[in-house]
Amino acid sequence: EDFLSLGTVPRKHLSHLSKHMTLEDNIKELGRAMAGIGESHSEKSGGLDFFSVDQAKAIISYLKISLFQHYKLYEYLFHSPREELIIGDENVVELVKPMDIIFPAPLEEGISYDMYSSFIALPPESEETDQECHPEGLQPETESLDIDPMAGFTIEDVKSVLGQITNEIIGSLQKQFISNDITLSENSLILRN
Repeated sequence: EDFLSLGTVPRKHLSHLSKHMTLEDNIKELGRAMAGIGESHSEKSGGLDFFSVDQAKAIISYLKISLFQHYKLYEYLFHSPREELIIGDENVVELVKPMDIIFPAPLEEGISYDMYSSFIALPPESEETDQECHPEGLQPETESLDIDPMAGFTIEDVKSVLGQITNEIIGSLQKQFISNDITLSENSLILRN
C-alpha cells in the first residue's frame, strides 16, 4: 500500500498541473493530503496517514525538487502550443565533372579560380605541342638557364621603377586616408547638429 501511494502522490500533482491548477493551489492540496501524518486517528487525515513523519518529509522534499521547483517550466511544456521550427534548408546542386582532371574543381566557398588555376590545375600540355612542332626528337637548342633576369637593366632603371610603384601606392593610400578623414568629419558634424 505504501508503494502504491508513493507513486500516486506525484501522479496526482502532475494531473493537477494538467488541469491548470496554480502552484499555490497544488501546494495547498499536498498539505491537505499530508495532514494527519504522525497523529493517531486524526480527523484531518488526508488518506496518507500510514506514512511516518520522516517518510512524509522525504516525499515533500522529492516533490519540491522534482515538480514544484520547475513548475513554470512544466506549465509551459504542457500548455504552450508547439510550432514546427525550420532549422535548415537543403539545396541540391549537380556539377558536370570533366574526365581528364585529376583534382576536383574549386568549390564556390573554397578557393578562387585564379588560385586553383595557378597552383592546383594541371599546366597546359606543352611537351606534346613541342614534339608536334619538332618531329623525330629534334629539339631546338635551348639557352642556358643561368641567365639573370635583371641583366638588361641598370641600377637607375630599377630605382626609377620602384620609385614609380611606391609613389602610386602611397598616392592611392593618401587619397583613401583623406577621403576617410573627410567622411569622418562630415559624420561628426552631422551628429553635432
